[in-house]
Amino acid sequence: MSATTSGEEYRDLVICNSCQWAASLLKGSTGYSACPICGNAALDTIPVNDYEAYTMNVKNKNVEIEFTKD
Repeated sequence: MSATTSGEEYRDLVICNSCQWAASLLKGSTGYSACPICGNAALDTIPVNDYEAYTMNVKNKNVEIEFTKD
């Protein structure tokens, strides 16, 4: 997990490299050692600040993520 500074909460975006399953993992939540859908252990984790939002577009196993700040 990411470190926090006063007044900020963090979450992580977790993405499976095999099947493109994704989830937001809130601070303090139990993480994933493998994808719950396909069982692959190759997961990428991207930290997201509380003032950031993201949208995902998945097409033909390609993942496009756009981050914006409030």
